[in-house]
Amino acid sequence: MMAVLIAALIAIAYFMFPLMDGIILGTVFAYIGRPIRDMFGARKRLGSAIASIWIIVPISLVLILGVMEIANLFIWIAQNQGSIAREISSTISGLEIPEEIYTLITGSLQNVLSFMADLAARMPLFDYGRRMILLAINLVLSIPVCYFLLCDGERFVESWFTIVPEESLDTYRAYFERIDRILSGIFLGSMYTAIVGSVISAIVFYAFDVPRPFAMASLVFIAGLVPVLTAWAVIVPISIYRYILLGPAEALMFFAVASALIYLPSELIIRPYLVAARSSIHPLLVILSFLGGAMVAGIGGFFLAPAIMGVIVGIYQVRREQALAKETQSEQDL
Repeated sequence: MMAVLIAALIAIAYFMFPLMDGIILGTVFAYIGRPIRDMFGARKRLGSAIASIWIIVPISLVLILGVMEIANLFIWIAQNQGSIAREISSTISGLEIPEEIYTLITGSLQNVLSFMADLAARMPLFDYGRRMILLAINLVLSIPVCYFLLCDGERFVESWFTIVPEESLDTYRAYFERIDRILSGIFLGSMYTAIVGSVISAIVFYAFDVPRPFAMASLVFIAGLVPVLTAWAVIVPISIYRYILLGPAEALMFFAVASALIYLPSELIIRPYLVAARSSIHPLLVILSFLGGAMVAGIGGFFLAPAIMGVIVGIYQVRREQALAKETQSEQDL
């Protein structure tokens, strides 16, 4: 029976693998929407529905529009790389910089443009369309996954505790509560920071007439998910771009407004409060798991790797606390 069960689980995982991103995203969205659902008290179904829509719709819009604009940007660069290189070279030549630095910058610029053009050329139209359709399907799937986890997630977890031996029930509950608290801190702190930063950045970029505002907002969203990267990873390059085109006054004004409206509320208020209150995992582990998961498995891995890291850290913390409690009890007995 154990062999049959393992074979059935492998088969289910195989058939559901293309939809794994939607399942993982729905689980992450459920963590994010749980505080909103709890505001409705006993009306759990209504709160779950409102929380699912409130969380998923803005994130989906930012991601879809951002991915489309970034893909279109790559295609446009591939078609106009010569004129882009000439325009930037003429702009740089007017800055009166040394010849050696000018040659280095123009050479590096040409290499970057060639790389982006080659990347766009390697993006088949059919494969691009298939990936966009699969992304849309997973985003749609995340809505019911998020809703049903918010409605019935607690009962689902309790059903698993029924098969745990009675003498080990408290230990397993301690593991689950610690892991749940760590994951809640990771996802709440990261996602709320990213959501607030991307929505505000889209408005700020549009007000300052920044090219491709939704693409830039999606980059702010992605950067806001990872601690240390933050929105400045996008704000600083745009400020340099505005300095080259419009001068120091416009660049300084954009940097000040973007920092005050995008960076300060997200990074100095939302992330420290949520992460410090709910999670005790080291920021370095969060950074490595986010980046490593994204490089290995894309969107799903971006969120799954921190979850696995949270599980490992949660089990370690509970075991360590239990060992320390036993040592303290032994010393008291002596």
